[in-house]
Amino acid sequence: MKTFDDFKQQMHQMENKNLPKAIEVDGLVHIVKNRVKNNKNKAMQYFWASFVLQLIVYALLSNTIIKYWYDSQILSLSILGLVLYIPFTVVIMVKFKKMAALRLKENNDTSMESYISNHLTLLKSFFRFKRNYELILIPLSSIIGVIITFQLFVPGGVSEHLHGAGITLAITLASCYAAIKKENTKNFKIPIDNLTQLKSEFN
Repeated sequence: MKTFDDFKQQMHQMENKNLPKAIEVDGLVHIVKNRVKNNKNKAMQYFWASFVLQLIVYALLSNTIIKYWYDSQILSLSILGLVLYIPFTVVIMVKFKKMAALRLKENNDTSMESYISNHLTLLKSFFRFKRNYELILIPLSSIIGVIITFQLFVPGGVSEHLHGAGITLAITLASCYAAIKKENTKNFKIPIDNLTQLKSEFN
C-alpha cells in the first residue's frame, strides 16, 4: 500500500522530469482511494456478517412465534426479541448504504479531504451507536435466549433450574463480550485510527 511518503518521493522524481501536474493529482487520488477502500472493507466485513446473523435471529424467532403461538410467555419473549433487533438492523442498513455509496467525484484537495472525512464520520457514528445500543441489546437478547431455550428444551424451565440458567447466561454474556471486543477492534477501532491518520497526513 502506498503512503504519502512514497507519494512525496514520486513527486520529487516527477519534478525532475518536468511531468504534468495532472499526474501528481492522479497519484494522490490513487493513494487516497486505496487506503480508504482497505479500511472501509474491514467495516463492510462486519456489516455482512452482522446482517446474516440478524437474518438468522429473525428466522429463528419468527419460527418460534409461529410454532408456539399458544404459549403466551414464549410468544411475548419472541416478539420482544424481534423488536429489540429492528432498530439495530435499520441503522446498520442506513449507515452502511451511505458508506457504500460514497464516491470521490472530483480530483481536487477539497473533494479528497471530504471523501476521507465522510467515511470517518459515518464509521465513528455507527460505532458510537453500536457500542451504546449493545449495552441494551446483548444482555436483554441473551436473557430472552436463555429463557426460551430452557422453556422449550429443559423440563421445568428456568424456574426449576435457576442455577443452570444463571451459569448459561454468564457464559453467553462472557462469550458475547469477548467476541464483540475483538470485533470492535478489528472492524472499527483500527479502521477509524487508520482513517484519522490518513486525514492527518493529508492535511
